[in-house]
Amino acid sequence: MELPQHRPHHDIAALFADSKDFLRVSAPMVRYSKLEFRRLIRQNGVQLAFTPMMISDSINNSEKARQNEFCTGLDDQPLIAQFAAKDATEFVTSAQLIYPYVDGVDLNCGCPQSWAIAKGYGCGLLRQPEQVRDVVQCLRRTLPTDFSVSVKMRLLQGKDNETSVQKTIELAQQLEHCGVTFLTLHGRTPAQKHSKDTLNIPAMAEVAQSLHIPLIVNGNVESFQDACELHAKTKAAGVMAARGLLANPALFNSEYPNATSTPKACVEQFLEIAAVAGDRLHFQCFHHHLSFMWSNEMKRALRVRFNCLTNKDQVLEFLAEHCDVHPTTSNIYSSSSYTNCTYTHFTPPKHARHVAAEAEESCWDSGSDGKFFTEFKTNQMSNDNSEDLELGGLFADEE
Repeated sequence: MELPQHRPHHDIAALFADSKDFLRVSAPMVRYSKLEFRRLIRQNGVQLAFTPMMISDSINNSEKARQNEFCTGLDDQPLIAQFAAKDATEFVTSAQLIYPYVDGVDLNCGCPQSWAIAKGYGCGLLRQPEQVRDVVQCLRRTLPTDFSVSVKMRLLQGKDNETSVQKTIELAQQLEHCGVTFLTLHGRTPAQKHSKDTLNIPAMAEVAQSLHIPLIVNGNVESFQDACELHAKTKAAGVMAARGLLANPALFNSEYPNATSTPKACVEQFLEIAAVAGDRLHFQCFHHHLSFMWSNEMKRALRVRFNCLTNKDQVLEFLAEHCDVHPTTSNIYSSSSYTNCTYTHFTPPKHARHVAAEAEESCWDSGSDGKFFTEFKTNQMSNDNSEDLELGGLFADEE
């Protein structure tokens, strides 16, 4: 099947080959790695960005879900769209729909949350390696070979929940033979919780050495120094950050190699991007990002006041008055910087679960704060000293 391209696709394999040391990659983050944030981190050193994880079943069967969950622009490249899918039909259908607007698709086999595993998503797929192989092979048979397909996974478990490096290597090599462009490996098993001590760097290094395709490593990257050290210890082709980029979107910016918090200039860039976005960037997401970036610069009393703000104008006035932070005026973006994504090029086949997919749309409450931000806000309100505020282990679904 010949599908249209809204723009030429990037050669993702070449992107790795052309990297001087390691590729700087931003993780798929539910709620947060949307277009406006991707624009900010691309201005600050990120070389490959992922969309938030999208549920294939919803994307395939609901135009509302497509419009709500995916947005892009011509500057938003190279870009990988990540999907949670139960089987090859779901994943390939999503890939065909989004093909004109991205450079590749990624299968999420790394989310350890119980709801995902119960539905057969994320780490649940690691229990069915033949299913993962089938997904990749079906995609390769359907779409052009220069379109990237990848898998994000965790270390596999052996007996007694111990890490099995050999099982991980075997699955990674099988996926390599099936035709994946690259793999992303989070250095913990599905059962391991976030902790500095649980990241298994030697295991990631063994997996990287066993492959002939690029491997991106992920875990505990909270500064540029962390990224460099993880690369040095694993010799991986790329390093991915999630929580660290939320706390400091300039983490990969070479102008701030020693930054321990978000530079003021980076916050001001985000304010400009948000101004251009207008209503496309919901206040809740805008407010959350600024909380992650700037809470360490505010004492508790100011944090309390900031958390009570209810619209963008109040936020701009607050930051100008109390922090001397103002939007930049680079005029890089305009209202035309958004692509009008349409999906008439491909009609998804009716799937057995399409009725359930429409019904489940109401289960996703985009207006809620979400567990990650709720715990972050509780943490920041309970600490008087700004230096005690960390994003820590709150982002357990990806790091």
